[in-house]
Amino acid sequence: MRVFRRLLTAALGALMACSAWANPHRLDDSLSHTVPPNVQMQWLPLTRGQSNAGAMEAWVRVNIRIDTRDWMGRSGRIYMVLPRDQASSIEAVWTTQGRLQAGRLMSGERTLVFAGVIPGATLEDQMQVRLRSNADWSSNSRRLNFHFELDAD
Repeated sequence: MRVFRRLLTAALGALMACSAWANPHRLDDSLSHTVPPNVQMQWLPLTRGQSNAGAMEAWVRVNIRIDTRDWMGRSGRIYMVLPRDQASSIEAVWTTQGRLQAGRLMSGERTLVFAGVIPGATLEDQMQVRLRSNADWSSNSRRLNFHFELDAD
């Protein structure tokens, strides 16, 4: 019985440690901004046989500035997140200047953009982002609520 209690205690401790690792911390990126501040989605040309017929896209530069002062010197993973909303799905594909990782993200997903020791009070980079949507894009204006989360090690 004593062995069972020890195993149960060890299993509960491991479970609690795993859930702490999976607890994302939202990071302040309020100093990030896009250039230009507003972007107009454009229809892609119709090309016979292509899967993106009727899709829309836009290109935007994003100057990223993430406040990481509370996490300096600690190890972790930073993810870019695009919550799903009621409108059509968005695909974001980007390149960077090298501080963050290039990648791809769909509405409702998060993807890794940094892994390692947080080097300083801010994490800065510049992204060239292509946004693409299906033809069901229905509004004249829409705010995309990208944000960043940290999973600390």
